[in-house]
Amino acid sequence: MRSHNMACIFLAAAVASAHAFLFPSPSSSCSSSSSAVPVRGLFRCHVKHTQQDQQIQSDKLPSKAPGSLADIIADARAQEEAEKIMKQLEEGAVREIGEAQAAGPKYMPSTEPNDPIVQALQKVLGVGEVEKWELLDSRWNGNEVFKYTTDKGLFFIKLNRVEDPSVFLTEAVGLSALAATNTLPCPKPLHLGKLPKVGDIGPGAFMVLEHLKLKPFGIMRGDMQQQLGKKLAALHLDQTHAALHKGRFGFSVSNYLALTPLNNTWTDSWPAFLAQRLESQVTALYQEKQYGRAALNGTDLELRELGSRVIQAVPSLLLGVEVKPSLIHGDLWIGNAGATDEGPVIFDPACFFGHHEMELAMMTLFGGFRDDFWTAYHEVLPKAKGFEMRQKLYQFYYYLNQLNLFGDAGVKKTCVRLAEELLLI
Repeated sequence: MRSHNMACIFLAAAVASAHAFLFPSPSSSCSSSSSAVPVRGLFRCHVKHTQQDQQIQSDKLPSKAPGSLADIIADARAQEEAEKIMKQLEEGAVREIGEAQAAGPKYMPSTEPNDPIVQALQKVLGVGEVEKWELLDSRWNGNEVFKYTTDKGLFFIKLNRVEDPSVFLTEAVGLSALAATNTLPCPKPLHLGKLPKVGDIGPGAFMVLEHLKLKPFGIMRGDMQQQLGKKLAALHLDQTHAALHKGRFGFSVSNYLALTPLNNTWTDSWPAFLAQRLESQVTALYQEKQYGRAALNGTDLELRELGSRVIQAVPSLLLGVEVKPSLIHGDLWIGNAGATDEGPVIFDPACFFGHHEMELAMMTLFGGFRDDFWTAYHEVLPKAKGFEMRQKLYQFYYYLNQLNLFGDAGVKKTCVRLAEELLLI
């Protein structure tokens, strides 16, 4: 396996204009690995040694949040409510990708030396021994996140058994762009690799990331929400990448919003960029997808007609507001934010340069962001005239994406309501 500098990999697969934020230090090298032979393993937590490890990991213990017991309970309930909403959407979705991944044998992590993740950790990152792994998160789209314990410390591993490495590469570009601003911390991408095909599942991909010691429910604490508000505003005001975007909207790579492919072609006009994004979502409602059926059948034309009218109205809906390109996370719901002892962190981005208000619209969809966040954010970036109306426009985009992903009747009603309200303005 050959090791390459992260920048070389990104530039080879993306575009040359991305070089402004794709040259991290040599210690953050990222390389492409070849697939390895299938491995065995069927356990949620795999320990290399046969004796069970009885030591309690310090990063599994809940941190004691400041304030009264009532505040702590309220924080936990707010987090649980956000997770409950997302779970309801996930459970209501019937998707072929879930059926495919549930059927038959599939790749499972292992601590054996022929495992492709173990090989990457050893050959690229200098690990001597992989002691154990633990599943931390498993999402409906097939992405899973593991914590690997090694003699060189801890690592996050994000994998998908059916995705091409290029999908994680676009995420790595976004993480690198965010990190370059020095505003909101995120895990640094360290390596990209391939997973073998096992049975009918695969081949897939994995990404090795810097480990962050996340605090359970940490992002729900008032002080963390306040810090997140200030730091997100700082990100939206940051001009580190001005020479890259040159006043345009888009991104150096086209990436994904969950399973939705995004077109990030550079565009001089924000209304034109947004209209293109909306058109893609409306068109996709009636198209079969790799992961499942079309969200709407060809006889249900209500959203096609309403969506077309909203798209035509975009220039007038954005009239009078000055929009400058801001680097935004792009998929910042509460599940993609966390906190360490040092402060809030973000992950799983779908980055692009756009209107900072669009970020906020995504954050309202599932809850979890509280008054402490909103007050701190708007102290730095006050609401411009017409803010509430534009929030409806941007929420319309994100709800269309939810409808494309899940085909939920309730989400469709929300899309129709928002479109009708926008057309009355």
